[in-house]
Amino acid sequence: MIGLLLYNRKGAPLVVGLSIVAIGLTLWHQSKYGSEKVKVQIIDFRPNDIEKYEKCDKAFRPDSVAMSQSGYNIPVIPYGALDRFTVLTMVFNRLQSYRDVIQHYICMPFVDRLVLLWANQEVDPPTRESVNVSCSEKLFVHRLKSAALTRRFANFPEIQTDAVFNVDDDKLVPAGDLQRAFKVWKKYPWGIVGYENRCCTGTAPNLTYGTDRKSWSYRLILTSAAFLHREYLRLFDEKCPAEVRADIDRNKNCEDILMNFLVREHCKCSGVVYVGPGHIRSPKKIQQSAALSSRPDHSIYRTGCVKTFMNLYSKTVNFTASKCVFIN
Repeated sequence: MIGLLLYNRKGAPLVVGLSIVAIGLTLWHQSKYGSEKVKVQIIDFRPNDIEKYEKCDKAFRPDSVAMSQSGYNIPVIPYGALDRFTVLTMVFNRLQSYRDVIQHYICMPFVDRLVLLWANQEVDPPTRESVNVSCSEKLFVHRLKSAALTRRFANFPEIQTDAVFNVDDDKLVPAGDLQRAFKVWKKYPWGIVGYENRCCTGTAPNLTYGTDRKSWSYRLILTSAAFLHREYLRLFDEKCPAEVRADIDRNKNCEDILMNFLVREHCKCSGVVYVGPGHIRSPKKIQQSAALSSRPDHSIYRTGCVKTFMNLYSKTVNFTASKCVFIN
C-alpha cells in the first residue's frame, strides 16, 4: 500500500491509498466535493526494466547514440555508488530566510555542498562565519555579477558532484523526500526529477500553461525543487539563445521551462520524472511578497513562453505529456 497526495479539481489536497495491481490504475477518492475518478500511472521501479516505464511514457527512452555524440557527459545508464549531491539555491531578496534554508540542508549526510548563489547586488553576501551554522565547511557562497535569472544555471566550479538539487530559497524538502528523489534520479540521470509538475492544456500549438486537474498529465518538471545532472547547467549556459536569455532576464521568468525544452532536445525523450509532491514547507521568516510567481501575469507570461519554445524547438523536441508517478 502506498500513500499518494493528490488534489481534487477544486485544489483541495487529498490523501488516497493505492494498491498496485498493474501499471495503469483507476482511483476513486472521496472528498467533500463528492466522489471523483482519477487515472494515474504508478511506476514501481524496483525491477530495473526501462521497457516497463515505456508502457507508461512512450517517449521515456533516451537516444543513447545522440547523447554520446553531444559533447556533454550525461549517462543513460543508472549510477552505482553515488551517495552525495550538491544543493544549489539562488538568493535575491529573501534576506531574512536564507539562513533557515542553509541550516535545513547543509548537515544532511548525503549533501556534499550547499552552493549559495548570491544575486542581490546591493547587499554583501554572507560568509561562513556570519551564517554561523553547523557544517559550515560545506557552505560555498558564489556572488553573481548580476541578478540575471539565467545565472542560476551555469557550470559553477564549486559544484563537485554530478547530481545537483536545484531548489528555490523558499522551499525546505525533508531528508526522506530528498533521498527518495535522489534514488530515482540515479536511475534516470538524463532527466529532470522533481516534486512539482505542470501541464499545458489545450491542443498544440495553442497550449495554456497550468495544472491539468482533469487528466493529471504533465509536461514540465519545475526546477524549483528538482534533481539535474550538472552537465545540464553547462548545456543551458552554452545553448540558451541570446534573445531568449535576454527576455528571461528582463522578465524574470521561464528559465525552468527552457531547461525542460533543452533536456528534451538533448536526450531526444520526454526527460520528465515526477516523484510526487513531497512534504515541502517554507521557512518561518519567508517573504511571500518576494515570490516571482505571485505576480498577476505570471501564468499568462509562461503560456507565452511555452508557445515560443514550442516554435523554437519544433523540429528537435517532442513536447509529449506523461501521467507517470515514479515511486520508491
